[in-house]
Amino acid sequence: MLQGSDVLTILAEIFVAFAGFTGIVAALGHRSEGKWRPVDVVRFQTLLKTSLAGLVFSVAPFGFHYFGVAEAITWGFGSALLAVCVVYVLVTTIQKHKKLRATEDPDFVPGVRLVLVTLGVPVVASQLLNAIGVGLLHSFSGFLVGLLYLLIMCCAMFVLLLRFVRTDAS
Repeated sequence: MLQGSDVLTILAEIFVAFAGFTGIVAALGHRSEGKWRPVDVVRFQTLLKTSLAGLVFSVAPFGFHYFGVAEAITWGFGSALLAVCVVYVLVTTIQKHKKLRATEDPDFVPGVRLVLVTLGVPVVASQLLNAIGVGLLHSFSGFLVGLLYLLIMCCAMFVLLLRFVRTDAS
């Protein structure tokens, strides 16, 4: 049996729920009428990216397991890809903030971005260490750190989207 299979299954279900709730969030308030604020666009896209990435990374180890790939390779390779994914999501989110001038929005919360980036650095480092087998030795727990970080990102974007649902025409 695949190490951590119960945890991966639960995380997959949570990420599916976030992906589904992304559509519900899009239908709330003026967003359903196409009136998206720049900061909401970035939050929505980040929520969708992280929830779908989390789902893929939660399910992919089962595929590797059933094809007979050793768990050390599964966790090492998965951690390497997860590190790339986290860097990609962080970089594209910050670039979109700049492009859409989301930081000028009164609802922009710079502290959230700071916390996500600050947490992202050790998460990426742990994923890379797990990938090369230093310290964590290609472990499920090392891989889990990256998945939990994606979950934190999903939660943060979801809460921010819900927090700033507008009912007025501003």
